[in-house]
Amino acid sequence: MPEVSRTRWRKAAWPLAVIAGAVLVVGLCEWQGWPFLKGPVQSRLTQQLQRPVEFGERFKLKLFGSIRLDTDALRVGAPRDLPAGSPLGGDLVNARDAHLELPYGTVIDLWRGRDEQTPRITSLRFGAVDASLKRQADGRANWTLVAPRPDAPKKPFELPQVDELVVQRGQLLYDDALTKTALEARVSTSEGEAVAQGQQRGLLVEGRGRREGQPFEIRVASSGVLPLVARDAATPVPLTLRATSGDSRFSFEGQGTDVLSFHALDGEAALSGPSLAKVGDALGLTLPTTEPFKLKGRLSKSGQRWALKQADLDVGDSRLGGEFSYDRTPKVPLLSGELVGSKLVLADLLPAFGAARPGSGNPKPPAGQMVPQREFDIPSLHRMNADVKVRLQRAELGTLFRRPLAPLQGDLRLDGGVLKLSNLVARTAGGELKGALGLDATNRKQPLWTADLRWAGIELDEWLRPRNPKLQGGKPAGEETGYVTGKLGGHAKLQAHGRSTAKMIASTDGTVQAWVRDGTISHLVVEGAGLDLAQGLGLMIVGDDPLPMHCAAVKANARNGVLVPEVAIIDTRDSTLFVSGTVSLGDERMDLKLTSRPKDISPATLRSPVHVSGTFSQPQFKIEKKPIAARLLGAAALAAVHPLAALIPLFDPGDKESAGGCQRALQRLRDADGPAGARDARAPRSTDKNLPPEREPRREAQAPEPAPIRK
Repeated sequence: MPEVSRTRWRKAAWPLAVIAGAVLVVGLCEWQGWPFLKGPVQSRLTQQLQRPVEFGERFKLKLFGSIRLDTDALRVGAPRDLPAGSPLGGDLVNARDAHLELPYGTVIDLWRGRDEQTPRITSLRFGAVDASLKRQADGRANWTLVAPRPDAPKKPFELPQVDELVVQRGQLLYDDALTKTALEARVSTSEGEAVAQGQQRGLLVEGRGRREGQPFEIRVASSGVLPLVARDAATPVPLTLRATSGDSRFSFEGQGTDVLSFHALDGEAALSGPSLAKVGDALGLTLPTTEPFKLKGRLSKSGQRWALKQADLDVGDSRLGGEFSYDRTPKVPLLSGELVGSKLVLADLLPAFGAARPGSGNPKPPAGQMVPQREFDIPSLHRMNADVKVRLQRAELGTLFRRPLAPLQGDLRLDGGVLKLSNLVARTAGGELKGALGLDATNRKQPLWTADLRWAGIELDEWLRPRNPKLQGGKPAGEETGYVTGKLGGHAKLQAHGRSTAKMIASTDGTVQAWVRDGTISHLVVEGAGLDLAQGLGLMIVGDDPLPMHCAAVKANARNGVLVPEVAIIDTRDSTLFVSGTVSLGDERMDLKLTSRPKDISPATLRSPVHVSGTFSQPQFKIEKKPIAARLLGAAALAAVHPLAALIPLFDPGDKESAGGCQRALQRLRDADGPAGARDARAPRSTDKNLPPEREPRREAQAPEPAPIRK
């Protein structure tokens, strides 16, 4: 080799030797696990995280490709700036046989104290680990590893993304005062030798705790290793969840992507409990108080959006369903969807208004009262917004009614504490009900309730269940005509304030009016109300017959919970019946007077006003004694002269002029409802020949056809 070439080689060999030596040293250090870095790494992490970080005797660090740390012990203590006795005190993590793998990006962010990106941990493996996660009501948490800079914008805290979690034996303590949740759980995974022996690997979490003061138990199992907290790219694995809290049960069979946030779920779910409201409180949803329920359907979650499809909901005797979504992305979460069902029993909704029912937790009203006293959960109306279509095939009204509302439709919206059921349309017995209901809870101390309802064309004989078995030419049982027939119409416009049903009805203001067209009423009922002994006895013998009603109408005004009939009349060819008095909704008492004025001649009558008084739970019926006593004394005095003369005081010649009360009553209703009301045919039709033709109201306009009902 020429001397020049040797010289050049010698000059190049030294750098190559240095590089080779450096590579050899780095390789040896990588092979040995960089043991001399244990102290500096501990110090740097302790300084950066502002909490003690200690490794065990065995320490191996790998730097090629990613940061990988193996140690026989790992302790991460509490933040150093905690005051003495702070509930956030105690170690965050105590682990044995720990393996930690981090990408370089996360290590650089932690080293420089940056928190712009959510920390990512590629792998966490523990032979044994005890973790204690705590957060106070002010939001301070012991798991915040990097203190935010004072000038940094505030953002919601996110747990690190952990792609793989392997724990042979673990104990988790979670105490979050912000969400009022506490949990103690055992965590384990099947890995390594178990998988080599053919067993399926997976994760098992079993624990118990309390949420909102209610105890619960939980079990989460997967047949594949779930990451601790996943992101969009996570691969779902088969997942089973079981949770119980008192009488509430939840189960899920499907797929999931992580342990803590359940970033993505999809599977069959079942939920049952004593009341929808109690379960809703635990889930952060605003739901009504109900009787015990069972719910099942297809549950899915993507990010902050939950969806429930093919839902079947049984509440009491009601059979409901539908599809719903719950989006937590907006500042105020939004519940939307469609409520359908084959049957809604309105009695199953009574617990929502405070009625005492099994499982509802509502107290019984005080002795002698019927109206529920329990206050509504008004603050929950501000917890979320809602936009739900109601499309029910039928709604059962109760034992008094032969026909349900079929269908029942409306649009339910909750926005900023204002709840509205608008576009309400229901049909029953050939007629219909339309209108809107509302609750404005922007004033949480005095929420405003409103109702504006109109009904028309309801055939009373088809709608009401009571039958009249005394009709002449009696029909087979179940086919008899009712005591009252005709087409019922009316209008109610009311408002009230209060946080309970009792306070609400005690403050009711507004008007209620109703009428019957082309109707009849039991002759026996009319004579009974007038205490006409002769005609009543005759009807009992030969059988009842229906009397056509010239008019039947009532208009009552409500003021501070006191209902006063302005007009209350039933007019037939035989008699005219008037009702006057008051009904106190707040005191649950009534003081009404029924007065009958006959039009025909009756040879034996004790006609006298009937008083209805007492409470709603114990009404009392009394007859005015003075008119009866006067007739009986007169009859007794004349009986001394001649026995037949005793009938003279009991003789009633009738009053044909009483029919004028019908015309005046109808005129009051028309004046109250206004010209528009007359055009819409919301006043009753009269058979009075003297009524001016221009005053005769038109028939009810037909409502638009309801939307199709989905099962």
